Amino acid sequence: MIPDASLAVQTALFARLAGHAPLSLLIGDRLHDRRPEAGGFPHVVIGEAAVTADDSATRGGQRHEVTLHVWSRYRGRAEAKRILAALADALHRQPLSLAAPHRCVILRVAFSTILDDEDGVTAHGVMRLRVVTEAVDPY
Repeated sequence: MIPDASLAVQTALFARLAGHAPLSLLIGDRLHDRRPEAGGFPHVVIGEAAVTADDSATRGGQRHEVTLHVWSRYRGRAEAKRILAALADALHRQPLSLAAPHRCVILRVAFSTILDDEDGVTAHGVMRLRVVTEAVDPY
């Protein structure tokens, strides 16, 4: 069994997004790994992650489905769309450096959508990422 790469994936995603200037211009430092109880808008949350085995005959691997959430109170959906576009620019088919003993095979955006939150004011953008990782042989 290979070591779980989910923490390495989350850590690398956080670092990539925190260092992506176009995203920072839109959200400042409001990037979280859980929805804040209080805080400014807009913000991005690295949310739920599901991990399944994706082994080959010669190497252990995992498939990660990671959900990103965008929360905006800008009138309309334009701000949420700009943030989703910046997220896609930072992540889709871009290399992702993971802590050993893991390697990112591919990172891609599977889909994104914008929903109206129950409060009638907040736009809730949702983006699903697919990340395939494999274990790197240390020898």
